Amino acid sequence: MELVASILCALFILWLLARDSKRRTSVSATLWVPILIVLVFSSRTPSGWLDARSVVRADYSGLTNDAPGNLLDQVFFAVMIAGSWIIASVRGVKWTKLLGANIALALFYLYFAISSLWSAYPADSLIRVVKDLGTTVFVVAAILSEEDPAEAVRAVYVRCACILFPLSILFIRYYPQFGRSYAKNGGIMFTGVATHKNAFGEMLMVFSLILIWDHLETRTATAKWPWSGMQIDRVLLLLMGVWLLSTSQSKTSLVCFLIGLTLLLSSKASTSPMIGKIVFFTALSLPFLILVTHQFSSSLGFILEAIGRDDTFTGRADIWKHITFKTVNPLIGAGYWNFWGGKGGRAISEVMQTPVPNAHDGYLDIYIDGGIIGLMILLFVLLAAGNRIIRKLQMNLLQRARFAFLIVAIVVNLTESNFARPSLLWFTTLLMIIVEIPVLRSRTTNRFTWFSLLVAGGKRIATQLR
Repeated sequence: MELVASILCALFILWLLARDSKRRTSVSATLWVPILIVLVFSSRTPSGWLDARSVVRADYSGLTNDAPGNLLDQVFFAVMIAGSWIIASVRGVKWTKLLGANIALALFYLYFAISSLWSAYPADSLIRVVKDLGTTVFVVAAILSEEDPAEAVRAVYVRCACILFPLSILFIRYYPQFGRSYAKNGGIMFTGVATHKNAFGEMLMVFSLILIWDHLETRTATAKWPWSGMQIDRVLLLLMGVWLLSTSQSKTSLVCFLIGLTLLLSSKASTSPMIGKIVFFTALSLPFLILVTHQFSSSLGFILEAIGRDDTFTGRADIWKHITFKTVNPLIGAGYWNFWGGKGGRAISEVMQTPVPNAHDGYLDIYIDGGIIGLMILLFVLLAAGNRIIRKLQMNLLQRARFAFLIVAIVVNLTESNFARPSLLWFTTLLMIIVEIPVLRSRTTNRFTWFSLLVAGGKRIATQLR
């Protein structure tokens, strides 16, 4: 039965990809390079796909900074980074102008590169900064340098959904050694193609929102209802995504899906700059409410109960209380992605008598990595992006989608750690907030064959090495 199900799943995936390829004629074949990166961010590393272990207790060790490296994974990411850089460079991306147009983000990466100087493991911290920069900014540049950047963005995520949604159902139903794992309390978690239910929920939330955005962009202007004219493959994908999201039991992802859906479906009248600012600054105030206001859980207990959370945020508050101004240098932190695999992180794990892979809060992890200075730069990045997007909010659906994902990223990081971490949501956030790529565009530069792309890339590298 497993073999029959696998064959049917493979045929279904090919049918979905064929329909999407026929629908999009403006995207090039080189888009499969960023698709591979997004597939890995959304599921497992190449070495993880080759690991055929049986059902095990959820393993958190891979989330810490001392997780063992794997040569296959390192080669994969190196090839993807180099390929993305070549694609974007050959298309004429002006890297200095790109950085100049995104000063806040450039400052963010520069600061965390400098933070390796006071890290307990300087080389490791610096390598991780370079890897995160390469697997996000370079790959984002390769996507946004396509002939139709918005179409390319949607194509990447929709094609990933075409592959990962059916595979997740196949794994959960027929291959539980891949699609399920045990939680710390012994209960079974449905993880699909991911390694943890929260990562699984994040993937489903992001892909489902982009599927809806893709439908709204392509439906006819005369359609009276948002769902009018949705094609059969989109209907099937969206039904799978919503069902899997419910099955994953990831409360944060479900709530953020509803938030993003509301923002995507909002009318033009409700997306005025004033309302956009209210929504944006309300979202930005939430981290301060949780981390500063001691009465937060008691005053908003009914909301937590409604979304299935207790007043400890499913144990996260127990981690948060161990992170104070004495945990790391409050001004500059412990250095990029250096704390949880070191003495400080191990001490918290020993006190709590359970492995703690991260703070389960993106803002606290940025504080641990870069101190108050790191938090201020992160705030600068979010404010710069929010201000830029809000000014254009009423222009088109693309701006609403960018705004929706910015708000979702701010909210998700209240209970999950995604900022400056190799994850689908961080990659998607950068994809949405980076200013349009400054390129020297011509018809010939966007229609390279693979051979001509390699030749042009080799010439460009040789020129720069002279």
